Amino acid sequence: MARKLKLNLQQMLKKQFDPSKSKALENLAYASASKKVKTAQQMLLQEIDEHEVTQSLENGTKSSALGYQANIFEFLGFNRGDKPVEVLRSAYSNFIHLKRVPLKKKVSATKINYDFTVSYPSLTEIYAQTPLPWGGGRSWVRAIEKGGVSNFNFTLANSRFTTSRSGTAIQSKYQVRDFNYKPVPYLSPIINKFRANLGL
Repeated sequence: MARKLKLNLQQMLKKQFDPSKSKALENLAYASASKKVKTAQQMLLQEIDEHEVTQSLENGTKSSALGYQANIFEFLGFNRGDKPVEVLRSAYSNFIHLKRVPLKKKVSATKINYDFTVSYPSLTEIYAQTPLPWGGGRSWVRAIEKGGVSNFNFTLANSRFTTSRSGTAIQSKYQVRDFNYKPVPYLSPIINKFRANLGL
């Protein structure tokens, strides 16, 4: 008899419990999704901080993209005191958002999938917010990854110049080396990894 009663209760639950209307389940799903987004966001910011390009821009370390002969900050002609990477940190610290209301897909009588929408700054949006100080609106992030700044063979670096924007490099009238800048992956793979971590 007890066995039969248990079976009847299960049948009643199947008929009466609609997971798509359960706010408690939705809240649990949102909490889980929020934690996942936060973890992916922290990983993204850490990868930006640790990347060779960031180190070269902020700490003046010589870059492999420049044959270890100069740093990217002076090569791209930033002004002394500029903090270009802060734009990226601000964007990915403040503008990654998880939409509270999910899309719901009922799988069975007692199961449901919740799909939450995540918004984040795209590469195109980042390009628009990262102009070179002298490049007529060209993005320094795009220049690092795609090239287009091909004057390193005329760059005198690693010295103090009173007329230099960066303070440590100027453009020579004469070619001073055969080696030129080699584009390197920077933000694109970091964003792709962020998307992969979230299954986007």
